[in-house]
Amino acid sequence: MKPLQYAIRGVAIALTLLQLWTILVEPLPLILHYVLFLAATLILVFGETLDQRTGLQRIIDLALIAATIGWAVFMALNIERYVTRIAFVDRPTTGDVIAGVALIVTLFEATRRAAGWGLFVIALLFTAYAFFGNVLPISIGHSGMSLSRFIDVQVLSNNGIFGIPLGAVVSYIFFFILFATFLEISGGGQLFIDLAFWLTGRTRGGPAKSAVIASGLMGSINGSAVANVVGTGTFTIPLMRRFGYKPPFAAAVEAASSTGGQLMPPIMGAAAFVMVELTGLDYVTILLGAAVPALLYYLAILFAVDLTAKRDGLRGLKGDEMPDVKTGLWKRLHLLLPLVILVYMMIDGSSLAMAAIYALAATVAVSMITRETRLTFWKVVEGFEKSAMSILIVAVPCAMAGLIIGVIVQTGIGLKFTGFILALSEGSLLLSLIAVMVACIILGMGMPTVSAYIMVAILMAPALTQLDLYILSVHLFIFYFALLSFVTPPVALASYAAAALAQTNSTTTGWQAFKLTLPGFLIPFAFAYNPALVMNGEWWEVIWVTATCAYGIFGIAGAFVGTHFRRSTTIERAVALVAAILLISPEGITDIIGAVLMTGMLAWQLQRPNDDAEASAKTGPQPAETREPSVQEIPRHAG
Repeated sequence: MKPLQYAIRGVAIALTLLQLWTILVEPLPLILHYVLFLAATLILVFGETLDQRTGLQRIIDLALIAATIGWAVFMALNIERYVTRIAFVDRPTTGDVIAGVALIVTLFEATRRAAGWGLFVIALLFTAYAFFGNVLPISIGHSGMSLSRFIDVQVLSNNGIFGIPLGAVVSYIFFFILFATFLEISGGGQLFIDLAFWLTGRTRGGPAKSAVIASGLMGSINGSAVANVVGTGTFTIPLMRRFGYKPPFAAAVEAASSTGGQLMPPIMGAAAFVMVELTGLDYVTILLGAAVPALLYYLAILFAVDLTAKRDGLRGLKGDEMPDVKTGLWKRLHLLLPLVILVYMMIDGSSLAMAAIYALAATVAVSMITRETRLTFWKVVEGFEKSAMSILIVAVPCAMAGLIIGVIVQTGIGLKFTGFILALSEGSLLLSLIAVMVACIILGMGMPTVSAYIMVAILMAPALTQLDLYILSVHLFIFYFALLSFVTPPVALASYAAAALAQTNSTTTGWQAFKLTLPGFLIPFAFAYNPALVMNGEWWEVIWVTATCAYGIFGIAGAFVGTHFRRSTTIERAVALVAAILLISPEGITDIIGAVLMTGMLAWQLQRPNDDAEASAKTGPQPAETREPSVQEIPRHAG
């Protein structure tokens, strides 16, 4: 390994040690902590591929690292002045402006590399708006902003880059990623896969159902749709293909399941922690509120998978085809204890950071129980390094989101945007929700979920709250659709990653995944109109709304697949679709009408002559070019 590689690894490990020091030993002054944290993350972004670069590219990377070190050292040396200065009264010095410009330039380049062109371009537009808003019409413009004032807002105050989003990353998101990394390294990933196969492997369409559950469990701790696809898809996609699922459908199941992982408590990805800051709600309220919509999302995929298996005659795994999951479960079952501790501590009122730290300590302790899960010294070092590298895709977009928030707050464009949305929709809640949904999906294309969520929440959430929606419904609605952009064509990153693993067409996979998640597109509208779905209502309301939505999701999944109890005719599919929409609608009368229609259609389907194709003597088609794998041939996930 080259010296530069050692240096970058050292920065990653040092960043993790810095975080542990500040929470366990002695906290640093807040601005100093943020400066060191952001500088380390930018150095890691620029140094991640440094050993692969040559010529001018390598010189540019080294220059960016030097510039990052330069502004970080300058700010660290002036930290006392920053702590005591009065914002907008004490003007930034020439050194402050130079350091601030260097920080912003390096942040823009790091954003392009870590989050893609989408966020880069949007941040550039907001920056241009800050400087040149005075030349725009008064309806959308503002008085303009000098470079000195821009640096004052963005770099020297807590209303810009070092604001709420980056603060959430530093204060607790990092510790949850650290916990999730150690849980995965000790074998948590393999535990979730074994658990999923134990629960569903032998049922109809068992391999696909196992993929859904395993991806949901993995996604709840790693918080990244694409990483989840790569982590579980290398195992689940080949297995689905071997047991009869076509490659595009197998990839689509993995993409849709992995995408929903960020909806799943208890961790839910970084956006949930930012939601704590933006809503003022405690994390337990958000966790409980997200639980039912997340379960309904996965229920929709499970219904689609099950009905597809019924339609195509795909069976589950037989006894001799099942991986030896019982042995794996017994060897790794103790890894569930840290998750129990994590949830208990959060419900008990502990701080999020300390809950994650205690869960991390529990992971290290219980890992020693068996040889398969034991964390050696070098695995701990690997965990430190991997956690720091995993935070890049969250920390850099959050810092840039802080810059965008600073522009929105200082220029007042947020209020103008709220007025624009309300005027465009003429006060209609449905039109406002549709506008927000479209914005989430467009902004989420090729952009990290947390970035899309923050931008839409800052710009559009105030408009929805003015329409008397429950604040958690508003933010979960935005979060939900920012997430669904990962399986919404034309830019569906999770689908592309799954298609690459399945060696199939990415466009076909994208549309298949979109079809699988279509029932889920109605769920956010349901909890926007009826907050009982997010646990804001009487217990009987929560049960009633959950049950009717689940019944509606079964109907709409069957309508798209073309099968309910038997293959559905065109009229039966149309009736099921109408009934499903009525069931998912929030009014009691629509629930009753929808339930009557759906039940009547299913009763009719059961009594009509059974001429379905699945009634033939199919026991589960196997691809002609493959044979059924033995247990020894089924690949094992590395965990």
